[in-house]
Amino acid sequence: MTPFSCIVIGNESLLIACADTVLAKGHTITAVVSRDTAIQTWAASQGLPVLASAAELTEPADWLLSIANLDLISQDALSLARKGGINFHDGPLPRYAGLNTPNWALIEGADQHGITWHVIDGGVDKGDILAQRHFDIAEDDTAYSLNAKC
Repeated sequence: MTPFSCIVIGNESLLIACADTVLAKGHTITAVVSRDTAIQTWAASQGLPVLASAAELTEPADWLLSIANLDLISQDALSLARKGGINFHDGPLPRYAGLNTPNWALIEGADQHGITWHVIDGGVDKGDILAQRHFDIAEDDTAYSLNAKC
């Protein structure tokens, strides 16, 4: 795979795991946008620029990766991604768009749940699906355990 540059945006520990994978594969992270102290500390330990808001972004990158991010990304921030933006969603799209998808799957008595990586385009959780993985919901799963599986 050809090395790429990216901006990562998010506020949960999944961002660190994904960003570690990005770096291990030889890609470059040009900025980390997060309000989470643990993520900010991790980014600083990697020598990466840390921003508290996407509004502070000024440098372009190939991709913008939104990982466990609940903030809407402005068109200004998205325009800095030369190839586009990609979002991690903790549910199988299009069935479970929006927030709290593990909760909704449990409330509806679903047998399966999943995760989706999709293009950021045309509204919340609306872009083309790039990758999706499904997994079974166990009888004893809670919203917390199901979210951890995501």
